[in-house]
Amino acid sequence: MQVQDNSLHHRYCVIPQSVQKRILKHPLCSNLFLTEIGYEDDKVFHPFTTSKAPNHYLLVYVAKGVGSYRVKNKKYTATENDFFVLPVKYANDLEWSDENPWSIYWAYFSGSQASNVAKHLMENDVAPRKAKPLVGRVAQFNDILHHLELMENIENLVYANSRFYTFLCSFRLMVLSARKYGKKDGVIQSIEYMRENINNMITLENLAEVAGLSVSHYCAVFKQKTMQTPMQLYTSMKIQRACQLLQNRNQTIKAIAYTLGFFDQYHFSKVFKQIIGVTPKSFRNAGANGND
Repeated sequence: MQVQDNSLHHRYCVIPQSVQKRILKHPLCSNLFLTEIGYEDDKVFHPFTTSKAPNHYLLVYVAKGVGSYRVKNKKYTATENDFFVLPVKYANDLEWSDENPWSIYWAYFSGSQASNVAKHLMENDVAPRKAKPLVGRVAQFNDILHHLELMENIENLVYANSRFYTFLCSFRLMVLSARKYGKKDGVIQSIEYMRENINNMITLENLAEVAGLSVSHYCAVFKQKTMQTPMQLYTSMKIQRACQLLQNRNQTIKAIAYTLGFFDQYHFSKVFKQIIGVTPKSFRNAGANGND
């Protein structure tokens, strides 16, 4: 194990080959695992990794400042809250801005699913992408580093690599409930409005007005961010709430339908089955049988 923490400006951990061999044999780690990880708040980036393996990648997350990198002689500039994932063969072509040098969180990772994770994050592109601000992302990173310091214990390796998986996925996460960052985001505001009016019937026009957009623009932006239409999400929220209400056998299915703003029990049952796959009655009975 090699861990360095010389100052507040530099934290670093490299996973030795002997430990990597143990990871590769573990069923919970072999799909995705760290080989090196660090934080730089100065003009230093000298990783140990020299691998050229096709399933080995570098993640860089820019906390502040400006830097750049080159891929096939093309230069890309990355600024605050940008991230990028590169095949490891391009990892030595990183540069910082002299005027405003970047602070970066970075990690090398490999595993049988590494290429799929890289594709999910970058969508076959190499240009930097903007990460959604997420409370706790840096805390996740520090927690991973902390547990890697105790890597002789396999349980710490499993935990650190599992947490790294969620850390990576956070960069594509649509943060729908982060009020601190969502106050000016019309889509997030409209989703909060859906939650607050789950028992009512609201229209597309209502949601667009809350978002401060025209209906057509709102629908386009909403689908781009969530991969579904506003009314699809609103209906799904209602059905999820119905699943909770169906646990209470003292409330009739008809009453639940009206509580959630459906026109009648038939309409509610039809929509419920489309989304959940069974009727409300079957869902309730299955829950009752499971409790017997």
